[in-house]
Amino acid sequence: MPFYPAEHFATDARVLARRGPAHVLYGDEQFWFSRLRPGPTAVTYHQPPAHLARFMPATNWRRLSAHASQIITLAPDQRAFFADHLPEERVHLIPHGIDIAAFTPAGVPEATRPLVLTVGWWLRDWDVLDTVHDRLHRRHGNDIELVVVTRQADRRTWHPAVRVLEGISERALTQLYRRAVAVLLPLTDATANNALLEALACGTPVVATDTGGISYYTGDSLAALLTPPGDAAGTGEAVETLLGELGTATHATRRAAARERAELFAWPRIADQVRSVYGLLEDER
Repeated sequence: MPFYPAEHFATDARVLARRGPAHVLYGDEQFWFSRLRPGPTAVTYHQPPAHLARFMPATNWRRLSAHASQIITLAPDQRAFFADHLPEERVHLIPHGIDIAAFTPAGVPEATRPLVLTVGWWLRDWDVLDTVHDRLHRRHGNDIELVVVTRQADRRTWHPAVRVLEGISERALTQLYRRAVAVLLPLTDATANNALLEALACGTPVVATDTGGISYYTGDSLAALLTPPGDAAGTGEAVETLLGELGTATHATRRAAARERAELFAWPRIADQVRSVYGLLEDER
């Protein structure tokens, strides 16, 4: 199967062999053979509906979903996707969490050479990112720092003004989040987004594409400026807005709002919701 990497076979086989309740954390890749297990199973899916639909036809999804006792989704549109295939009461929307003790704020960044940070690689809109980087560099030159942290450092050509980092430690990443004036996340699609939650937890405002589950995680908080898909001009303007606010009370307010929003997704809160699904599995034994 094109969506079933061979390295996940051993995990899937172990889950298949267990007779008690189990939770398949990455159903996108690890709920294939284990769909045949006799015990009750919760399955979490991470990919957006459009991505899931490319894995296999709706008929096959309906057959596969029927083997899951409970399905956990990360965004409203993803929940709707699975609700088309099995009863709604078996599909749960439980957001992705963030470690708010590891990712924490550290005051307002200094106004000298502000940093615009981009983190991640999956479902990123590189065309928008390149256009925004070019606009920022043309306007600010070396007075602004552009950094990308990604797994794809050697897979594409980057704007010459961008510093690209790969394989850095969590501590180094956290320091970048804290120092950034804005985290720039142009996306083609999304459910949850680790970089979004990490940035918010560090008290850093975000400019992100309004796609998939992004608005579910940001709400209407001042911490995030959302732009339409593919809108490089609007994305650039949003970054300029945050740069223009640096050192003002508005920027401090945005940083406080970012941390406040992230605290809604602290892992202990999310764990309580997952435990409620585990209770449903126990009831099925």
